Amino acid sequence: MTADKNHSRLKENFKLLSQEPLRRYTSFRVGGPADLLGLPKDRQSLVDLLLAAKKENIPVSIIGGGTNILVSDKGIRGLVIVLSEFKSLPCRVEAPQNTQKDTKTIIADAGERLSTVCNFAMDQGLSGLEFAAGIPGTLGGAIMMNAGTATWNISQAVASVETIDTKTLLYQTLEKKDLAFSYRKLCLEDNILLGAHFTLTTADPKLIRKRFDQQMKNKKATQPVSLASAGCFFKNPPNNLPAGKLIEDAGLKGKKINGAMVSELHANFIINTGNARCADILALKRLIQKTVFEKFQIQLETEVKVTGE
Repeated sequence: MTADKNHSRLKENFKLLSQEPLRRYTSFRVGGPADLLGLPKDRQSLVDLLLAAKKENIPVSIIGGGTNILVSDKGIRGLVIVLSEFKSLPCRVEAPQNTQKDTKTIIADAGERLSTVCNFAMDQGLSGLEFAAGIPGTLGGAIMMNAGTATWNISQAVASVETIDTKTLLYQTLEKKDLAFSYRKLCLEDNILLGAHFTLTTADPKLIRKRFDQQMKNKKATQPVSLASAGCFFKNPPNNLPAGKLIEDAGLKGKKINGAMVSELHANFIINTGNARCADILALKRLIQKTVFEKFQIQLETEVKVTGE
């Protein structure tokens, strides 16, 4: 009863959504309800919401663009904060201090679409983000997952990030040297990413656009980018064949469990064909892991984050 009262007070004070289906906020288009859901648009509204949730002793979960997450069919308890509308200021550019003359800095908020930041960089004649062509989701999500390709990661362009400490609710700037990036991960414990600075190189805008368009063309030809998925589902094993190649060689392309299917275009994509549940996707995940291990003695680890009750 106390929890219900706390939820009611928070909902009333911040106009939050109640029992909101999280499938509306994920690229997989699956996921049960959030007890409460908020969409803060700027830093002050985010801080106010975090402070109120802390006061009411309500657990908080953070979602960006929802493109690398799988939410359980039972949903998420407590308050879910979605940062897809978090845009305090538009993307902007400045000349960095004490660096080479042919570089500039782009500053962008976590809620900006990664595609928006890439296009802004190209318009400014700045190179370094072309690799991200076709990568969905928000800038914040891309940084937290250290999004990238086989040859380049977003961490290579990041100069610093701005965060808020969830315990103290204080803002801080973390320089590149202080960030623990690894394969498809940024360890940012007890902090919410608010924005980032990128150091990019000046170049011919036409050449930048050409590289971007070629990357996009290659991605569309080899990945099911228009279908409901969360991108590559498994991490590539170290010093081994790519996960997609292992899954394909295991004979699993096109394998279905109810509405979940291994993509016939790229085997490291699990797609929602229209009516998949989280349980279906997880069952297919386990089948893939079991089959690949039995055939190749390689244990695949998930790249997609599974969350919820």
